[in-house]
Amino acid sequence: MTSDQAVKQGQRKVFRLPGAIVAWWAWVLFAAANLIDLAIQGRSRTALEIVVALVAVTGVVYACALRPRVVTDSGGVTVMNPLRDHRVPWGSVTSVDLAESVRVHCLPDAGSAREKVIHSWALYARRKSKLRSEFIKQGSSRRLPRSNISSYGRPASDAEAIEKQSPAQLMAVQLDQLARDARDARDGGADAGPLVVTWAWRPIVAIVAPAIALALVIAVLR
Repeated sequence: MTSDQAVKQGQRKVFRLPGAIVAWWAWVLFAAANLIDLAIQGRSRTALEIVVALVAVTGVVYACALRPRVVTDSGGVTVMNPLRDHRVPWGSVTSVDLAESVRVHCLPDAGSAREKVIHSWALYARRKSKLRSEFIKQGSSRRLPRSNISSYGRPASDAEAIEKQSPAQLMAVQLDQLARDARDARDGGADAGPLVVTWAWRPIVAIVAPAIALALVIAVLR
C-alpha cells in the first residue's frame, strides 16, 4: 500500500526505533529481578530505599525509552517526546528531514511565515553518513529514495542506497512522503491548522511521584 492510500484510509502508523523497546524491557527484567530479590531477603531501610529508587528510575526509562514515538493518521502527525506532545495537521507540515534526529518542519499558525522545527526524541541518528549529509545540505530540494514496496524493480543503485540508510533515515523519508501525499491529495489536499503542544502528564507523574517518595523515604528514615 502506498503512503497516499494509507493517509486516505485514515490508517494509524507508529514510527519508533526497536532499540528503545529493547532497552525498556531489559530494564523491566532487571528491576523485576531486583524487586523480587529484595522482597525475599530485604527487610532493612536500605532495601526500602532501593525499591523506591528502582521505581523512580523505571519512571524515567518509561518516559525516555518506551513512550517516545511518532504517530501518523489521516489528520496529521503527532511527535510524542518524553514530556510533551506536538500535533501538526498535514497541511501545516512543510517537510520532514534528518539531522541528529528526525525533524518535522511546520508552520505553527495559519498565515505564519516562519517555520518551527520539532525534533523527535524517538527517531535519532547514531552517526553521520553520506546520505544524511546530502539530505541536510540540500533539504527538501532533493529527496532520498522512498522505502516502500515500489522500490523493488528499480535500478540497483536505488536499492543499494535504501539498504545503506539507517532506520531513522528510512522513517524520515516515509514521513516526508506522507506529508507530500497529504498535501497533494486529489480532493484538494490536507487542511492546515495550528500546532498543538500539550504536556504528557502520565510520564511526568511516573517521574515526579517516585522521586518525591524517594526524597521522603531518605528524609524520614535517616
